[in-house]
Amino acid sequence: MKQGIQAGLVTLITVPLLYILLKRMSSRPFYSIGLSGWRQAIPKAIIGAIYVIVLSGSGFAIAHLLGWIKVTQFHFSVYLVTALLLNMIIAFFYEAFPEELTFRGTVYYALNKRWNCFMALLLQPILFVLAPIIVSVLQYIAGIESSAITLDYIVLLLGFGFILQLLRIVTGSLWTSIAFHLAFLENSRFFVLQGEERFITYEEIVPGTGALFVIFFMLLIVGTLLLIPVAITRRNKSLKSSGLYGRHNLSQSTHSLFQAFQ
Repeated sequence: MKQGIQAGLVTLITVPLLYILLKRMSSRPFYSIGLSGWRQAIPKAIIGAIYVIVLSGSGFAIAHLLGWIKVTQFHFSVYLVTALLLNMIIAFFYEAFPEELTFRGTVYYALNKRWNCFMALLLQPILFVLAPIIVSVLQYIAGIESSAITLDYIVLLLGFGFILQLLRIVTGSLWTSIAFHLAFLENSRFFVLQGEERFITYEEIVPGTGALFVIFFMLLIVGTLLLIPVAITRRNKSLKSSGLYGRHNLSQSTHSLFQAFQ
């Protein structure tokens, strides 16, 4: 109940504030950052969720075949499914939706208006990492106990912020990032990390393989490497369709001609 109230408050505070802020920059506030209607949102969200499932499933299969982990038991019960669904609802309103709306949506939109797409793509994950660090410092000053910010956590957040932004760029929809974010959290909590509530129990023949290989390597590194060529291709097509290449070549020719007359 406490987590549900916190999640509701976070979304209720974040959404109106971002709407007011975006209204000053665009006549279509949420649409401008990739938050389309439900008809377009559903297929885009499915893509984000399936991407997590495919990468994570491949990670488990590869690790098992290579003898790094040994899956010993599968768990399924009404209690587990209920816990997963409740956690999904809370995670959506407390983490996935407000964070994506803020960082992959509003922050990236503002950065992209000032700099090019590449610079905005690099700066957004840095700001994403700075947010929990600043909150942790403020909590420390206020005397509130908070979890430690480690180097592993920073590297994980950087990779997480980067791939989420790539998904937004590749699909043109913020719903893909939201779905990936949510599926990533639930996959980590109920499948990869061996907590009390889990659907899979496995033994690590090589210590640390589960979290390191499946979450960090497969989901973040491999997932990012697969998206980069697609993002570059989409960017080039966008530039060609807008005629920027032609204008750039014309500008170069004009400059060369001016130099020749000088």
